[in-house]
Amino acid sequence: MRHKNVLTAIGVIAAVGISVTGCSSNPPAASSSGTVTVARLSGSDEKWKAIADKFHELNPDLTIEYTVIPTDSYNQQMGTRLSAGTATDVLNVFPGSGNATAVRTLAKNGYLADLSGESWASGQPGSTTAPTSYEGKRYMFTDVATANTLGGVYNAKALQDAGLKIPTTYAEVLGLCADAQKAGKVAYALGAQTQWVTQLVTYALAATDVYAKDPDFNQKQLNKEATFQDSSWADAMTKYKEMYDKGCFNKDALGTSVDSQTAMVADGRALGAIQISTMGNSMTKANPDLKIQLAPLPATDTAADTRLAFGLGVGWGVNAKAKNANGAKKFLEFLAGKEGSAMNADKFGVAPGGVIEANDVNRLEVPFVEEGKTVPFPDVDWPSPQVQNLHLTGVQEMLGGSKAPKDVLTSMQEAFTGALK
Repeated sequence: MRHKNVLTAIGVIAAVGISVTGCSSNPPAASSSGTVTVARLSGSDEKWKAIADKFHELNPDLTIEYTVIPTDSYNQQMGTRLSAGTATDVLNVFPGSGNATAVRTLAKNGYLADLSGESWASGQPGSTTAPTSYEGKRYMFTDVATANTLGGVYNAKALQDAGLKIPTTYAEVLGLCADAQKAGKVAYALGAQTQWVTQLVTYALAATDVYAKDPDFNQKQLNKEATFQDSSWADAMTKYKEMYDKGCFNKDALGTSVDSQTAMVADGRALGAIQISTMGNSMTKANPDLKIQLAPLPATDTAADTRLAFGLGVGWGVNAKAKNANGAKKFLEFLAGKEGSAMNADKFGVAPGGVIEANDVNRLEVPFVEEGKTVPFPDVDWPSPQVQNLHLTGVQEMLGGSKAPKDVLTSMQEAFTGALK
């Protein structure tokens, strides 16, 4: 069944900040020629080759040349390239201010070109403005068709073979963990050796534990009226540790990479993983016969409390010192148009064709989007990348037993408060 237009459906989601694409009647960027260099996160190589080929077909004088950077080293590599003046014309950029390649962080340092006047910018809904802007100017493009959900990414056959079901309460989560162990399986594969993976369980739990109760928590924290350690963040972090201690994850999680995590779900050793929806692409690449189901991760014993962590996917910015600025802007214009959006759409998201539409993969998540029971990823509003860095390393230390949940949150809060001075 096809549901309402994305703009209408997303308009009811407070502060999610996702973008809608379409045709524009405005003139394109100035004509250009030559090579457009593009830095992107690793993965989906066939898709990006097809996008480059189509862009070249439509713009014969322009050729896309990719630099592919692994996700776990992207921030460091891109930061080095930008500071050295060797960055590409176009680069992957994250929304908000939560990490070193987030839009506000890069724009503040003068690394991104102002995109406010581009033809696609005027068609973006108001909810996208803050997460993609700095000091009133838009520096980033992203697309609803690539928006991420965060929760359980389940191997449907492995669940069925084990006679188990996707949990709808936190008690059922712990029950699934126990039953999976009895069946010789891991409930949730966890690649905690790869630092960016460590944050995901916290975010998935905090969507319900923190933001269902207090949707304005981020603003209160920015106003110095709330802290991580003295709020429901402590509940979310404590449940993360409880899940670890009760065997919800693989025993060697701290020595497991994201690639190994992916393989565990793909081959059925794990029933699922707590991951962003786009990881379904990597899982099905590892096992083309894999059938995936997405679902929120419950954090309380009342199913009606559950919220779905849902946010802007990684987007695109133009290097302020781009060698081919016009070509770079034309590439973003292509990605923002109907054809580019359709080619870039994540088939494992809630809007695989740019429209909120339920299917066998996302049917347990779409109702949360339609009913406005979604929460943006919290780091969008964090004032410094250091907060996220301390979260990533702190979770590893917590799982390893050297830090308690509140110790991790206190360190994060100190960095948060320090960045507000």
